[in-house]
Amino acid sequence: MRIRQVIVVVSLGFLVLSGCGRSGQPVVPILAEPSPPTDLTALVRSRAVVLAWTRPTTNVDGTALKYLATFQISRQQTAPQTSVHSVIATVKAEKPENAIVSGARFAFTDSHVVVGGKYAYSIEAVSRRGIVGPPSAETTALVTVEIEAPSSLRAEAGERAIRLSWVAPTRRVDASPLAMIPRYNIYRGTSPGRYDPSPINREPVRSTRFQDANLMNDQTYYYSVMAVESQEPPWQEGLSSSEVSAAPVDLTPPAPPRGVRAVTGPGAVVSLSWELNRELDLLGYLVYRSDAAERLPQRLTEAPLKSPLLTDRSVRSGGRYTYTVTAVDASRRRNESVASAAIEVRVP
Repeated sequence: MRIRQVIVVVSLGFLVLSGCGRSGQPVVPILAEPSPPTDLTALVRSRAVVLAWTRPTTNVDGTALKYLATFQISRQQTAPQTSVHSVIATVKAEKPENAIVSGARFAFTDSHVVVGGKYAYSIEAVSRRGIVGPPSAETTALVTVEIEAPSSLRAEAGERAIRLSWVAPTRRVDASPLAMIPRYNIYRGTSPGRYDPSPINREPVRSTRFQDANLMNDQTYYYSVMAVESQEPPWQEGLSSSEVSAAPVDLTPPAPPRGVRAVTGPGAVVSLSWELNRELDLLGYLVYRSDAAERLPQRLTEAPLKSPLLTDRSVRSGGRYTYTVTAVDASRRRNESVASAAIEVRVP
């Protein structure tokens, strides 16, 4: 009897333990496909095809894409010969060695092409689980003999802008003449020889002049220009021009200080004060003094004053002095405002 009770107790305990932690059917992990890369473009540069695309941020089902591993680049030659559509390269999603990354934008160069060949490309995203998403929209490129580089590229700095100009090329690198008027792509970077993957112009420029606006003053920018043969994407670019650089300059001085006041004494002392300027790039103030109407004002402060106050202890009793104040900004040029309204003081 005692043995049967032990067996029953042990059996019930096993059943209780075997049911712990379970509720319903086992959950099967969802294997979501990454969404395809977007904005795939192709341009021909120096007898190679440069592909650029934007990495996806979601899966096909709309959930966040957290574990993107690589991109598969597929290509098919369609002319003059044909080939099967096959993967030609894999690009890592993080710190790739065979691509350039700028923000969410990737750029890969396919140099294994031939002049006269026409190619079709698509790209697929691959998760860390090895799940391959659907292909991107297809883009095509025709490889041609490149146009010579634009010459005499010049850069002229202005206020938050740089003006570029160059001379148009007239032939290809094989010396054959151009049968069309080229357009141009402009590339910009903030270090020598390194440019963003996409040109700064939305579409090829028709003129041999271009103004790059909305820049940061005192920041050096580097430029290169390429002639574009095709009138519509994909762009067929020629050789790159020589590089030029320039830094936009702040040409706008602060407003002149207002409300300059002077108080004399006690003794041979003049105390000056004025209203604060509101410019965000204000460096400080300079104070000038003249002790005779026919003499030019002399600067009293070697460096700009941070506060709108100055005590002048170098005056003489009985002397007459005229003071003005200017404001100076923090730009490289140290733009100085025109003088404030003059104030005349007689020291007792």
